[in-house]
Amino acid sequence: MNTPSPAGEIRHPGLADYGLLILLSLLWGSSFLAIKIAVEHAMPPMTLALLRIGVGAAMLLAIARARGQQWPSFGSRGLWLRILFLGVVGNALPFFLIGWGEQSTTSQLAGILMAVIPLLVVILAHFFTHDERLRLPKLIGVLLGFAGVVVLVGVDALRGLGDQVIGQLLIIGGCFSYSLYGVTARRLPQLPAEMLVGVILLAGLIVLLPVWLIHDRPWAIDWQGQAVAAASWLGVISTGCGNLLFYIIMRRIGAGFASFNNYLVPVLALGYGYLLLGEQPHLNALVALALILAGLALPRLMPDRSLTKTTNPG
Repeated sequence: MNTPSPAGEIRHPGLADYGLLILLSLLWGSSFLAIKIAVEHAMPPMTLALLRIGVGAAMLLAIARARGQQWPSFGSRGLWLRILFLGVVGNALPFFLIGWGEQSTTSQLAGILMAVIPLLVVILAHFFTHDERLRLPKLIGVLLGFAGVVVLVGVDALRGLGDQVIGQLLIIGGCFSYSLYGVTARRLPQLPAEMLVGVILLAGLIVLLPVWLIHDRPWAIDWQGQAVAAASWLGVISTGCGNLLFYIIMRRIGAGFASFNNYLVPVLALGYGYLLLGEQPHLNALVALALILAGLALPRLMPDRSLTKTTNPG
């Protein structure tokens, strides 16, 4: 029977950890471009979510079985309930919400809004972990970051609740789901990463499948090649490789550091959208980005001196 290992204390990241973080940011920074391509070529958001989860789950489980990794113990009811929760809240729900939101907003704005994830993780980690408390530098950073989100969403909100605002709120909902995933996944047992992440994706797929069949009626979908290619990219690169890499970083360092990739994702999303889709960022988007990045960087520039104990979680 699998038993949870104790959560490791925060330790200082090394050069290799920052390298993994940059690689994760590159993988996830391309997600919003691929999502935009898929939804603009008639792929429904729920179909996109199901395909990327299915491709990612198949890839990781195939790797896990090829490496001889065993399935989690079927006698551990609590473990499977957590896996089911993470599959739905950490994958199926945010993938659907972000795809839905990008139907009425740009990939750049979606990427900038994702920067709210580390801010939410900081708040949630204060209540769900014992070694990632909300100190003054973090609190100031949270306030700056949310000020950036207000600047970003507020311009459209002043004109009334239109499609753009609704799309942004959907993406923020996806961010909240991701944040819950980042905090709660840290408390899982030390199972092989490929098998554990693959099973989490499989759980999300199983829950989403009947809803997808009823809602999207796949036999009536206009399956366009560019949309399928974009969904395949998301499944392999963003969902499969990205989730695996995120879990590895989180296990090595912690949820707070793993969420730091979202500091870089907005910049990459702006660059991808500008270079490949011709999206021109507006002034309020750039101001919002500056505020969010300042809020996210502040806790790193003013570290909490009380967190001096470091151990290697193994």
